[in-house]
Amino acid sequence: MQILFGFIVFIFGTIIGSFLNVVLLRKNTGKSLVFGGSKCFSCGKNLSARELIPILSFLRQRGKCFHCGSKISWQYPLVEFLTGLIAISVYSQVGLGFSMAFYFVAFAALFLVSAYDFKHKIIDSQLLYIFGAFAVVVFFLRGNYLSDIISSASIALFFYLLWFFSGGKWMGRGDTDVSFFISLFLGFPLNLSSIILSFWIGGIWAIILLLLSQIERRFISRRFHLKSEIPLAPFMALAAFFSWFFSSPLLFLLDKLFF
Repeated sequence: MQILFGFIVFIFGTIIGSFLNVVLLRKNTGKSLVFGGSKCFSCGKNLSARELIPILSFLRQRGKCFHCGSKISWQYPLVEFLTGLIAISVYSQVGLGFSMAFYFVAFAALFLVSAYDFKHKIIDSQLLYIFGAFAVVVFFLRGNYLSDIISSASIALFFYLLWFFSGGKWMGRGDTDVSFFISLFLGFPLNLSSIILSFWIGGIWAIILLLLSQIERRFISRRFHLKSEIPLAPFMALAAFFSWFFSSPLLFLLDKLFF
């Protein structure tokens, strides 16, 4: 029965992921996020219900439009799959109920912020404030006001100074706000471990890009290189989710090491 519920939760997550794709494509374009059917960007044909089944439609059509045969971006199934993965991960931690709905929507909002940053290289403040509202609720429910505020403000100040003294070369101004809300959401000391982990993940990604650039310079020159702008929000979001998901062993480890 639990496996069945997990499967249903994953399917539900992919459906939400399909909506997140709509937001990523239509946000700040003047198009409605709710009204208006989906169309192929190449031929303009309205997509039928069978072409909008999360993940499966992409696989069944082999990544091509059913009408004109143009390629469909891998963004669609990837976002749907990752959102489904978030849903089932949250379900495995808190089970079905209000807590699952709360944390799933919170992490879906954070995922949307990071995906938008990865795609457009900018932090959308409206999307961030949705996650920020959840962070404020968790902050008040946790009740560790002083330590959480001081640590979150200190982390945000650290990011702000990196942005200020680098003239925006090391990171964007919006990363400061992302770091603050993530820190407020996790609380002390998980927020510190999350920020450190985000830099580790970013460093590993940079090393991967470096290795790939050495293997195939011609390919990477059209895609990524060392001077490419690498958004930090996706790394912070991933680190935040890992820190929340593994909060119990992390808190135990931090307590043994530092407290």
